[in-house]
Amino acid sequence: MKYFLLLLPLLSLFAQDEEAEFDPKISITNHQIKTHNGVLNYTAMTGVCPILYNNTIEAELFFISYTKDSEEDRPITFVFPGGPGGAGTLESIITFGPRRILTAGEGRTIHPPYKLIDNPETILEYTDLVFVDPAECGYSKITENGNPDFFFSVEGDIQSLGEFIHNFIDSTCRWNSPIYLSGGSYGTMRCAGLAANLFQYGIAVRGIILEGCAFAFDTIVSARDQILPNCLMIPTFAATAWHHGRLWPEKSLEEVVDYARRFAFDEYAPHMLQPTRLSYVEKTVFEEKMADLIGLSTDTIKRFNGKIDETIYTSHFFGSERKVLGGLDTRYSSDIATIDPQHAGDPSYLDSIGIRPAFIHYLQNELDTFFDYQKYVGFSMQAITSWNFSSYDTWGKPNLLQRLRHTLIANPQMKVFIGSGYYDCRTPFAATEYCFDHLDLPASYQSNLQFEYYKAGHGFIFDYPSLKKLKRDLTKFYGIKTTN
Repeated sequence: MKYFLLLLPLLSLFAQDEEAEFDPKISITNHQIKTHNGVLNYTAMTGVCPILYNNTIEAELFFISYTKDSEEDRPITFVFPGGPGGAGTLESIITFGPRRILTAGEGRTIHPPYKLIDNPETILEYTDLVFVDPAECGYSKITENGNPDFFFSVEGDIQSLGEFIHNFIDSTCRWNSPIYLSGGSYGTMRCAGLAANLFQYGIAVRGIILEGCAFAFDTIVSARDQILPNCLMIPTFAATAWHHGRLWPEKSLEEVVDYARRFAFDEYAPHMLQPTRLSYVEKTVFEEKMADLIGLSTDTIKRFNGKIDETIYTSHFFGSERKVLGGLDTRYSSDIATIDPQHAGDPSYLDSIGIRPAFIHYLQNELDTFFDYQKYVGFSMQAITSWNFSSYDTWGKPNLLQRLRHTLIANPQMKVFIGSGYYDCRTPFAATEYCFDHLDLPASYQSNLQFEYYKAGHGFIFDYPSLKKLKRDLTKFYGIKTTN
């Protein structure tokens, strides 16, 4: 009975548009898993939430929620994917949901049968979880009344996901629950925007979890005449060279990274700001030092005048061996699959093969969720190719850094968790540090920020050793007291 009552508010949303024909596709199942702290009983709900404007359903967003049984007013964390174009619900079985597909390191293959196991690293012990698919991703759809240009934009995406959060909280009577937001990659931009957007509903977010920050594109997108992104990539390149045995094996990763930070700001940036004003000797010494630090040949540094971006680095690091490095995770490498090594593909993606069918099997067999003849879109190319990256508070490349600052000033108790992978070329950890260094917050706000680093790449949350560390780090973030 309680589940039927839970759904009444959600179903009532459809009554606002009597002419709309819409099937909410709600499914509720009960489960039990074993964690490090014992048995955890929970309820999973899958469904489609309507996004209404002017009493018209313009989109239908698919979600999965996990609720720990027999506890009221628990924190609730909304988890958002990257991309833009990525499906969020799929991440429930590869991150901190209650069930997890085996990783490649644990013996998973890219061929079925796939195996899901209880996830002892789930944060469902601390917070209820909601995973959502943005418009045209996963099972979410834009209706014939909706405008794709609106949903495929920085601001429209934030507004529609803010509406989703409001509708979900209202329909499930969760107004008394502390609200958290979590996102990786482009999902961090969504979180930064949503934390501000939710004020319109009277919702002050308790905390946000950022994994691989991508909310300031001017720090991570390389351009020929802009040195900042390349400068901020240097520590990641040095970490990569160390990992592959080309740099100071006698030093720790942390020591290498700390030296590379100093080189980037004290030597690389000044050199690149005045390349034609340096003497031949000064330029030669710089090129040799940079080559040694990041593991490339001096000839490569000379050829590109020190302007080394992700594509150049990953295609030249093992170029003589006809191999390419992963850009999302530079620990990975593979033989090049094309004639042109600069377009050889990213081996970081290889471990993701098979996750989509495993997830659909999970939906159908464990969550009793079926969509007749509707394709699950793991990544929407329509979204990424049509995306409008303009935002109301920046020119050119989107930068929501100041929006995050305004939110923190308005909500000084909000906490921010910042996680970064050492081997991530897509959102380098030094770029994230740069953003927060320039957030210009009063000193008293620094205690609101928790920085953590992981020996993995962009999707460090998909790396099981990193996931275990993340669980420990989030224990601190959520303020959970342990006996260990």
